[in-house]
Amino acid sequence: MIEKCPMLEEFTTKFANIDALFSTKRESFTELNEIMIDSCDKLVSVFSFKTLQELRNLKKLVVRHCNTLKMVFNIHGEITYSNTEVLQQLDELILTNIPKLTHIINKEDVKFCQNMQILQVRQCESINWLPMSLMLKSLEISDCEALEKVMIFDKEEKTISKAIFSQLKFVFLENLINLSIVFPFTSEFPSLETLKITNCPTLMTFIGQSNEPKDLPKSRASNYFFPNSLLLDRLKEICIINKDLQELWHYNCPPKSFCKLEILTLSNNKLLSSISSSMIIRFKNLKKLTLDKCELLIEVFNLEDDKPDYNIQEILPQLKALTLSSLSKLTCLWNKEPQVPFFSNLVSIYIAHCGILKSLFSLSSVKSLGKLKLLKLHNCEKIEEVISNEKYENVFISFPLMECLVLKDLPKLVNFCQQNGTFNWPNLQMVRVRSIPCMETFSRGNLNTPLLRSVHITFTKKLWLGNLNKTISYMHNNPGTHVV
Repeated sequence: MIEKCPMLEEFTTKFANIDALFSTKRESFTELNEIMIDSCDKLVSVFSFKTLQELRNLKKLVVRHCNTLKMVFNIHGEITYSNTEVLQQLDELILTNIPKLTHIINKEDVKFCQNMQILQVRQCESINWLPMSLMLKSLEISDCEALEKVMIFDKEEKTISKAIFSQLKFVFLENLINLSIVFPFTSEFPSLETLKITNCPTLMTFIGQSNEPKDLPKSRASNYFFPNSLLLDRLKEICIINKDLQELWHYNCPPKSFCKLEILTLSNNKLLSSISSSMIIRFKNLKKLTLDKCELLIEVFNLEDDKPDYNIQEILPQLKALTLSSLSKLTCLWNKEPQVPFFSNLVSIYIAHCGILKSLFSLSSVKSLGKLKLLKLHNCEKIEEVISNEKYENVFISFPLMECLVLKDLPKLVNFCQQNGTFNWPNLQMVRVRSIPCMETFSRGNLNTPLLRSVHITFTKKLWLGNLNKTISYMHNNPGTHVV
């Protein structure tokens, strides 16, 4: 460990100590397992090629906060083929905040770190290529502005014909504005569980394009982030933020792909619809869905796509949290309301800044929301009612587990539901409202809220006049005179 040595320019010159100078083998670092270098501002390179050859048992290398470091391993002159495989025992490589680093090693033909399992590179804005091993378990790269490519070597060839990442479970890529390809077209990911990509504008597909002729018919061209040949049968989490995407996956992707997905987050992209019929049948394990700043998104679920005849028994049975925010063109959740049960385990709904949305659910679909506990609606300018009017009389609507309801900045909200009937909220304990000027009463008909004792107007002010309808009516008729 070398830490906070601001004047250190070189770690070794020739030999580390006098004993090594007179030894027969002249090997100083053959038993070294771990190196950590932190805050050595004048260090330009760490090891020479001679020392690099000695580090045959090195397993972990950490370099952080070295402002002038340009390369970790500096090789001078030509090297023989027998010396091209180095650091074969290195399991973990971590590089953080090294702004002038251009190379880890300054020879691309060196087969480097072929057994590496953990690669973390952060805030190395000048580095333009990185080594990568087929033995990787975790890959994290962020804030490397100049990075263009990642290179993979096997033990036989300089480039590989098939890349099977048999152990790779976690991939995190963030703020890599020049990175266009990470994985070759032939890549396979039998163990991948988590994929997070943020602000990588030139990374148009998860794996590189094939070498097929460029004059292929348009119908065969791939515009999908996940090519239809790619099998991702272990993937549990996808998070893609700030990418110019219109299509994520092809309806004809391998049958087992995405079937174990639990978390899906899509933000700041150009998707037209997020989930089609062909994908809904795969998402039996999806627990959390977040869509944010998708400026072209019109509906969340498309049940009339190019394969509309799927036999769906239940839709999203494990979904627990649904978040929709800043979807300026969203008009509805479904382009065609399901004829089968859906959202049977949904616990939380949060919808904010969806300016065109006028209602959320139909009266007939409310029965699917029996486990809903939290509903938050915030800053939706056009929403008039939560449950749409289907002109039935004497309806019965129940939210048996609902505990918290938040209605804020909804200038056109008239009622929660405009139907006459009975509304049962046996567990409702908190209601928060703000800026709902058009709501004269919460709902028509009988309203049962036995546990509710107040309506929160701010975090410190609340009002209660015996029941929810009277309280909302008083607030409408007496704006600005709320009781503390």
